[in-house]
Amino acid sequence: MNIAPRQVAGLSEELDRYHQTFKGLFRRKEQRQWARKYMEGQMLDLERKSIEPMAQALDGGNVQAMQQFISEGAWSDAEVLVEHQRLVAETLGRPEGVLILDGCDFPKQGRDSVGVARQYCGALGKIANCQASVVLVYASERGATLLDRRLYLPEAWFAEDHRERWQQCGIPENVAFQTRPELGGAMVEAVCESGVIPFRWVAMDEGYGKSPHLLTRIQAQNKRFFAEIPRVTRDWRRRPQVILPAASPMGRPPTQLRLRSGEPASQRVDQLAAALPLSAWQAFIIARS
Repeated sequence: MNIAPRQVAGLSEELDRYHQTFKGLFRRKEQRQWARKYMEGQMLDLERKSIEPMAQALDGGNVQAMQQFISEGAWSDAEVLVEHQRLVAETLGRPEGVLILDGCDFPKQGRDSVGVARQYCGALGKIANCQASVVLVYASERGATLLDRRLYLPEAWFAEDHRERWQQCGIPENVAFQTRPELGGAMVEAVCESGVIPFRWVAMDEGYGKSPHLLTRIQAQNKRFFAEIPRVTRDWRRRPQVILPAASPMGRPPTQLRLRSGEPASQRVDQLAAALPLSAWQAFIIARS
């Protein structure tokens, strides 16, 4: 990108205007000050955007004060997200907008970060010690931005031998284990329920598209999805008829639907696709503008 010096010089004023939008959501004067400094730090040309290098590079930066602002600052995260999403709808919102579900992982060397564990790390492309998160991105012809995020807590963190680390990290006692698709589905539903963000599609890769529960949740919101799914997924070309089996005299009443007698068995989706005639396909070119 070719950026002229006059454009760089004007960024500070623009950042001030942006900060004013959220200023009232921070309860104390010092919180508002360090929120502004933290945003400044994110704009710096640094190899690492952690607190210490940012504070040392900022004019008037203070490592301890910025660390306290991030780790102990008392503000409403939900209120900040509400205002952020209102701005997204105002500046980028389009009826044909797209929500994108994806993962974002952070390599970690120690054991003190919330949810850190040996797991697949997308940033490294291998199993490694890292934190994992699920992010929700909004994209339209006007641009793209982060909309929401959830930290993934591995199942191991819910075991008894992790209780001390759980308390040290300040995780609320009512947090329950959720898979990545479940975290993604909760974010999509929250956006639908607020009604602020205009969108039509939800896009995702196989990590989320392989979850029938997630796709059902999206469909229940009357939204379309563009999802990558494993080719071994079994399905039907047309929805089969299902029935609830008759209850037996003994045991609990059945709750799972079953195929009606005579209905065809499911097939792998790659086999279903291979059986379709050429006339059933339509070519699209998906490109970044």
